[in-house]
Amino acid sequence: SVMSPHDVVMMLNDIFSRFDYLVDVYDLNKVKTIGDCYMVTSIPTDELENDGCSRVCRFALDMFKAVRAFNNTGPRHGQINFRIGIATGQVVAGVVGTKRFLFDMWGDAVNVAARMEQSGLAGQIQVTKEVVESAGPDFNFERRGTLTIKGKGPMEVFILKSAQEPSGRHSELDRRKSNSSRALRAFSMLDNYHDS
Repeated sequence: SVMSPHDVVMMLNDIFSRFDYLVDVYDLNKVKTIGDCYMVTSIPTDELENDGCSRVCRFALDMFKAVRAFNNTGPRHGQINFRIGIATGQVVAGVVGTKRFLFDMWGDAVNVAARMEQSGLAGQIQVTKEVVESAGPDFNFERRGTLTIKGKGPMEVFILKSAQEPSGRHSELDRRKSNSSRALRAFSMLDNYHDS
C-alpha cells in the first residue's frame, strides 16, 4: 500500500536523523532538505586540498550503510533505496530575503551535483571526473561512461565503489575548516519508499 503523508515524514525523519549524525562525524555542513532530497557541502582545508572531497565521498558511502541499517529494522512499508550525486566547483552561499531565513547555495557545481543524482542509478554514487581527480588515492571509482547531462552536454561520469580506511593524518585534518570559496555538494534522493 502507498504510504500516508504522516508515514513518509516519520520515515524521512528517521533516515535523515541518521544522515545528520554522519554530517557531524565527517565535519560537513547540511545545507537543507527538499522533500526526500538531502543536501550537504564541505569546504576543503588549506593544508590538504582533497580533504573536503574525500570527506564527502566517505560520507556518501556511509549514507548507504545508514540506509541498510534502517532497512534491517524491517520497515513496515518495505525496503528503500536511493541514489547520490557528487560534484565539485565554485559556489556562492548565503541567505536571501527578509522572511524565514534559509541558508542556500547557488552555482554550476550545485546544478551538476543535482544532475549527477538525477541521472544516477539506484544504490549508486555517481560523480564527475573532477571528483575522481580530487578525492585522492584512497577511493575506488568505476567509469560508467559518457552521459548527456542537461545544461552541460556530454560528461564523463564515474561510480564511487569503495574507500580505504583513512589515515591518522587524514582524520586530524577532517576536523579543520577554512573559508575557501570552493565547495562540494552531495545530492541524495530516496529512489523508492513505498510498495506499489
